[in-house]
Amino acid sequence: MLIGLIILGSVPVNGIHVSAKTKEEYEQELKDLEKEQLQLKEQNKDIQSSKSETEGKIEENLDKQASVQSQIDSLDEKLAETKASIQSKQGEIDTTNNEINDLKAKINALKKEIEQLKEEIEILLDRIEDREALLAERLRAIQKSGGPMVYLQVLLGSTSFSDFITRTAAVNIMMDQDKTIIDSLVRDKKEVETKKQTVEGNKKKVEENKDQVEKKKIALEGQKQELLALQGQLDNQMAERQTLLAKLEKEHQHLEEYMFTLEDEQAMLRAQQQAVAKAKEVAKQKLDQLSNSSGNNGNAGGTSSTGFIWPAAGYRASNYGWRVDPINNSKSFHLGVDISGPVGTPIYAATNGVAVRGNLSSTYGNHILIVTTINGVDYTTLYAHMSGFAVADGTVVKQGQLIGYMGATGRVTGPHLHFEVHKGGWNGFYPPNSNVVNPLDYLP
Repeated sequence: MLIGLIILGSVPVNGIHVSAKTKEEYEQELKDLEKEQLQLKEQNKDIQSSKSETEGKIEENLDKQASVQSQIDSLDEKLAETKASIQSKQGEIDTTNNEINDLKAKINALKKEIEQLKEEIEILLDRIEDREALLAERLRAIQKSGGPMVYLQVLLGSTSFSDFITRTAAVNIMMDQDKTIIDSLVRDKKEVETKKQTVEGNKKKVEENKDQVEKKKIALEGQKQELLALQGQLDNQMAERQTLLAKLEKEHQHLEEYMFTLEDEQAMLRAQQQAVAKAKEVAKQKLDQLSNSSGNNGNAGGTSSTGFIWPAAGYRASNYGWRVDPINNSKSFHLGVDISGPVGTPIYAATNGVAVRGNLSSTYGNHILIVTTINGVDYTTLYAHMSGFAVADGTVVKQGQLIGYMGATGRVTGPHLHFEVHKGGWNGFYPPNSNVVNPLDYLP
């Protein structure tokens, strides 16, 4: 905790060790700078090649996305058609179910009607049987009493002609009534039996119709199951395509991010090239000054820092090395140290050298590179997330000189200075390309 919150205090701007460079040292510095320029050109070619390759991959990725999206659109249409067919088929099934229910209701009604007719027939049969029994009883009575003579005796027993006529009519009426009753019962029985046969025929037709409708329902259910199976297949294909599309979109995002990284690297290399060119120009001027000095083989002029100073006041919020990224919460490698402080906090050059302002970067925001040589070793220091600059491009700066102000530009969670040290010159963001080193190994 104490190490993570070391208060740096005011940045020292004194105590710089000054030493004179010899002509040979400046000549060697020029050679080293020319060599670095060649290396930077090669690195720029490599980055351009990577950009072209990445652009090709992005185009290929977009083509694949378009193809998959087309497949998804086609599947979506098929799914819509299939769902509509399923809905239509379900409507037919519902209609068929209603039809079956209606037929079942008719069959039940006809069954009840048949049962009622059976009861009516049984009642009529009982009545006919009772009437026939009554007639049979009368016939037996007539036979026991002398047969037709009974009716004759009834007639002959008349007291007058008028009485005879009356008795004759009564006998005829009695016999006609018995006959009418029997004929009526027989007719009613016949009508009920005919009606029963008709109802049974209707019931049979309705049952046959019901069987056909039930077969139709079974066929519709089968068709619906086939459509549901097709929908399941289409859903699976849709899920696969959507997964593939999501994968391609993620891959595209990574390629775009990589392209931005390459563009940032290219911009940083251009800045590095500008700084090296300016440093080369300064070294050549010093060399010319030494060459023009009479009787001096190199004991004149030139200052160089023999070390580093802290570039800003504040507290160290994050160290160099592996950490959990505060933005995406994933493990990542931190290329420098973060010094937190209020926006506008002064930032000073940690070394002598040539300062070059970089373009606004999505990662570093406003930033400055300073190229220097210390004890024959080239170093590039980087100052990122600045709110403003205090030096122009190509400015030759002294250690401790004000170069800018702390801010929160680029990829940040709050105002701070991100400070990196690259030994041998900046040539990339991450190892193995990058030659970034731990700033704490160089800061006092």
